[in-house]
Amino acid sequence: MTYKNDDIRIKQIKELLSPVALLEKFPVTDKAALTVQTARESIHQILTGKDDRLLVVIGPCSIHHEFRTNKKTLYF
Repeated sequence: MTYKNDDIRIKQIKELLSPVALLEKFPVTDKAALTVQTARESIHQILTGKDDRLLVVIGPCSIHHEFRTNKKTLYF
């Protein structure tokens, strides 16, 4: 069932690229891959207590998102 006020502020819909198409169009650079690897290693060190820095994870924004409403622990 639709209502007269459904999507009244949407002017256009633009389809997004799939993750595979996005990676094909914009391949990951060596520098970007190194940044991700370094960040993941740092996070692992913090989570395992080998680094005493505070890790702050921001997001997801929606209270309806699965991670916000699900009480499970997330592991990296």
